[in-house]
Amino acid sequence: MTQTGTDATDVSLEELSRSVTRTGGKYLCGLLQCSLADREQVATGDLAEYLDVSRASVTEMVEKFGDGDLVDHEHYKGTTLTNTGETLARHLQWRRCVTEQFFETELDLDVDVDNAYRIGFELPDAGANRLAELVDHPCDRTCQATEPDECANLTIGSA
Repeated sequence: MTQTGTDATDVSLEELSRSVTRTGGKYLCGLLQCSLADREQVATGDLAEYLDVSRASVTEMVEKFGDGDLVDHEHYKGTTLTNTGETLARHLQWRRCVTEQFFETELDLDVDVDNAYRIGFELPDAGANRLAELVDHPCDRTCQATEPDECANLTIGSA
């Protein structure tokens, strides 16, 4: 894990969000969750199992991210998020969490994790910020959890 309590002002979240696909974001969020579970480097098999995808899919996505920008990958050792990758993953987690809480608290509707992620990913920044205000979300544009048990909303579902 590269950092805890990331500062959303370190990078342009809007620009970062546009630089990754919705599926790519799920892989980053999966890496974040696995990293929070005290895995210094996340093995391809562990991430594949967590996301319920094939190892080949994980390898392909990690290669798309490229070494050093969003992730660092060492063959046969594993993958870690860079500071930028972690910030983006925490921002995407925050968007999903805000969306899920809005549906539950304001609309009294259950929305599954995958749909909350999809909606949160597609929302314009102003919309995500407004939902956060409406639900009085405790995190500021990035998930602030430092371990999996700290937040029940860290799951991300399959890619």
